[in-house]
Amino acid sequence: MRYLSILILSFLFSSTCFAQLEIRTLSPKKMKKDLEELLNTVNAHPDPYTKISKEAFQSIVDEVEKNISIELDQIDFYKNMARIVAAIRDGHSRVFMPNSWLSNIRKKNGVFPYEMYLTNDGKLFVMKSYGDEQLPLGCQILEINGMKVEEFVKEVSSFTSYETVPFCNDKISRSFEFMLYLVFKKVDEVKFKFLYAKESEAVIKTMPYKEWKTQKKDLREERDKKIARGEPYDFSIIKPGIAKIDIFSFSVSNIEKFNFFLNKTFKEIENEKVHSLIIDVRGNYGGWPKVASELFHYIHQGYFKTMAQSSMKISHPYRRYFTDANPILRNASIALPARRHFVDIDQVLNGKIDSYVKEDAFFNEAPIKERFEFLGDCYLLIDRKSYSASSSFASTFQCYSMGYIIGEPTGGTKIFRANAIFKTLPATSFVVRMSTTKLYTTCFDEEDQPITPNVEVIPSILDKVHKVDSPLNMALMMIKKVQKAKATKKP
Repeated sequence: MRYLSILILSFLFSSTCFAQLEIRTLSPKKMKKDLEELLNTVNAHPDPYTKISKEAFQSIVDEVEKNISIELDQIDFYKNMARIVAAIRDGHSRVFMPNSWLSNIRKKNGVFPYEMYLTNDGKLFVMKSYGDEQLPLGCQILEINGMKVEEFVKEVSSFTSYETVPFCNDKISRSFEFMLYLVFKKVDEVKFKFLYAKESEAVIKTMPYKEWKTQKKDLREERDKKIARGEPYDFSIIKPGIAKIDIFSFSVSNIEKFNFFLNKTFKEIENEKVHSLIIDVRGNYGGWPKVASELFHYIHQGYFKTMAQSSMKISHPYRRYFTDANPILRNASIALPARRHFVDIDQVLNGKIDSYVKEDAFFNEAPIKERFEFLGDCYLLIDRKSYSASSSFASTFQCYSMGYIIGEPTGGTKIFRANAIFKTLPATSFVVRMSTTKLYTTCFDEEDQPITPNVEVIPSILDKVHKVDSPLNMALMMIKKVQKAKATKKP
């Protein structure tokens, strides 16, 4: 009996240690070292004190320094670090947990079996289930573990890097399981109060990681498969005379393959006598703006700019980012090409620290005569997930009057920061991503201004649950009216 008791105690002790490995405790010494590295990386940012004053930023840093004077667990330290970077209000700059942190937790503790959607006005709904049926699809979540949704959103927003509230809410939606860990440090046996005809409650348990992964793979959409293959684009004829190009990402792995796709696509558009072309960049989180120029040359016959201008800061962190990865670059005599995309590496390595390299001519695009140019009507679909190079695509499309824009305002703004560097912190392996360049889209105006559509269409929750594409339906309705009006004008 005594031997059995020892075994039971041993098991409980080992289980406790196992759980602590998931959220390990950190010493003040280690946390201070990582904080110092993070603050040094902030020096790479082109203008960290535009959205917050230097004094207010320092006040947050001072508070974090007090917080880490005692031991904290990994999650609490993460929240302190993320809060500092989130204060800059730049969606490209953020702090990540160590690589594979969440997947390792999922393998041990299971996966939260739902996907959520946080509306622009802060209401939380259930969008997808991976087998669990306690929360009906489309139901509104009112409370989580007794915490009102508004309080939950307010808390996690302070750790989230963003420019506009809709984009912040999109990030919370995409990372909802992670947000549960940040607030409650668990996702198993979480109590939800929800509204679906009447108020109800349910305690949700996690599902096995392997089962979730299998379902996730089976339910994966074609767009995700194409992104994984490095071919984030698609083309289809929707109706006679109407075609649709989907650009899921501007991170194109092979520009030659992308140009081949465009040439083949616009040849088919000509052969099929397409009069109306819909371009869809919804859910497109960005990439390289110059990639967009390849498509613009087919639908716009004049001069245009993919960006208005940029301002890159030269800093020690930016320089070390290149020299640490490629020690040969420390040799000042190394000859470099003028640009890699639009990063002037020579200036980064040899320019004056804390100076700025301004560029505008690089973004100029002179007219190119394509063999299968499109002369019909263009319609662009955007949403709050249209961000970075995707929102700059929408800005150029709008600025040069290339057609109608339909959907909801972009998550990306007309002035933003990007071209981020990455720094892995030594004590925790947190990864800091920090912007280095301030970018201005064409027809830019002011901070935090999204690209707004000509016709605003924000899908309802029922539309999303039942996969009704209301922005596309609006585009088709507009095309019908435009074509009818053109037909009546003919002699």
